[in-house]
Amino acid sequence: MKTTLKNQNRKTSDSAFLTKADYICQLVLVFIFAVLAFFRLGNTVIPSSAYTADTKNPDIILDFGESTDVVSAAIFLGHLGNRHFSISAFNEATGSWDVFIPDTFVKSAFAWDVMAINYRLRYLGIVAKDDEAVINEIVFIRADGTPIQPVNAGDYPTLFDEQELLPSANTYLTGSMFDETFQARTAYEYLNGLPAYEIVHPPLGKILISLGISLFGMHPFGWRFMSVLFGICIIPLIYLFAKRSFKNTFIAAATSALLTFDCMHFTLSRIATIDIFAAFFILLMYYFMYRYFAEDSLYRASASSHKDVFPPPKVYLPLALSGISMALGIATKWTGVFAGIGLAILFIWYTISHYPGKQTLRLFFFCCLFFILIPGAVYVLSFIPVVGFTHSGLIDKVIQASQYIFTYHSTLVDEHYYSSRFYEWPFIWMPLLCTSSMEGIGKMSSISTMGNPAIWWTGIFCQLYVLFRWILKKDKKAGFLCISYLAQYIPWMFVSRTTYIYHYFPASLFMILMIGYTMLHIKEHFPYGKKMITVYMAIVVLCFFLFFPLVSGFPVSREYGLSLRWLKDWILVV
Repeated sequence: MKTTLKNQNRKTSDSAFLTKADYICQLVLVFIFAVLAFFRLGNTVIPSSAYTADTKNPDIILDFGESTDVVSAAIFLGHLGNRHFSISAFNEATGSWDVFIPDTFVKSAFAWDVMAINYRLRYLGIVAKDDEAVINEIVFIRADGTPIQPVNAGDYPTLFDEQELLPSANTYLTGSMFDETFQARTAYEYLNGLPAYEIVHPPLGKILISLGISLFGMHPFGWRFMSVLFGICIIPLIYLFAKRSFKNTFIAAATSALLTFDCMHFTLSRIATIDIFAAFFILLMYYFMYRYFAEDSLYRASASSHKDVFPPPKVYLPLALSGISMALGIATKWTGVFAGIGLAILFIWYTISHYPGKQTLRLFFFCCLFFILIPGAVYVLSFIPVVGFTHSGLIDKVIQASQYIFTYHSTLVDEHYYSSRFYEWPFIWMPLLCTSSMEGIGKMSSISTMGNPAIWWTGIFCQLYVLFRWILKKDKKAGFLCISYLAQYIPWMFVSRTTYIYHYFPASLFMILMIGYTMLHIKEHFPYGKKMITVYMAIVVLCFFLFFPLVSGFPVSREYGLSLRWLKDWILVV
């Protein structure tokens, strides 16, 4: 009898789940997104040989051969950002050094910065004021804009061996941008056994970034590769989620197309930050929890006369995978804890309504393993590459790091023009401008983090519809989507730290599924529902490509960027 039920269960749940059309839709969407995401992702060569100035040897003395007007110096720092230098010129008349710039600040790691000099001199002195400064290259610029190399460049070979790598336009293509200056740098430090700089998030996200660096090298393409890979993988994941939820190929394709052409998903997939990894694991843990509910319900329906029989391992595999996904999410970013709370609510809701007491106890021990012990172990083990905090052991390192993470995020109040509050996010009230710089004559290269207005603004109405279906129609599928969405959104209402629109990204994934749910009902209840959805999808794609230059860094005129300032606080180009 058990064998018969198991075979029946497998046949009912797995047969014809994914058709040929499903595979084609996924491949097309993945191909389109991959082409767009890898387009102008970043250079594969940056200055790599380094000179280190420290307390024992802080001075760099350069001789230009004759008095020369030096306007500026382009400097490319290594893994240590936020360095201070003093600049001086040797006065041959007095035989002393005149300090004309007592303190100049160079901010970004693995990026070109410019130090203004504007001085006529022959001998130039640069003094590192920090305990250590790693400089990969310096290029000095004359008044006519041409580079000039000191005659004693041979005394500092690693400072002047990659002069040709100075870009004509200093954009995201040639160095780090936004939080890459912290997180790509930390990934490099993990690989090289150096003290970690970015310690305000768990390590797994930076470990993933480091995989791309180890494969391709320490350059923009290398440190962004894994973000693109996860951005690609999240598309078939949401397709599978939508297909299992809505059981309709057209709606699943439309839902995953929404993600494919969402501007925020696109931007976060091309920046070496941890948000795309966290979002992927959050969606994955909810996908497996939904699969568990479906598998368990299907088994119970087919084994209605054996309700006291504990289901076979196949039924509980998705539940175990949900716990493992949660472990990876929390080890990437603490927002995985928010997602875990939502999972707990959904799981308790389902268990109370489906399980007798005896089975609930066995299920409790199962969940202790996969939702407490394994996540705890993964979280602890993720700190192995971290250098710093303490030398007394891994557990002490984890405790001290976690205390620091909590203190940092609970007290962070950083006045920032692009910060925004939770109630502004669904309306895209304040996009985050990651970078904006000149590229070519009269062209600007800008990257903003924002949602696709055609998706996000529509999502507001769809959320209300799904909430209505849950509360008034007792629709359990709508309830699952609402709880999943609110678990990623409500906690931010109680967060006092400075927040930004990208914090809404995990919630926006479930907002997209809510749009898919609404589209399913439109298709089923309106005579021209499919055509209406097709027109809407065309608008979504059109809107994406309208904003594409401003979320991809593709150079366009400043006037174009200003023309898309649909709301007064939208600063998409400078």
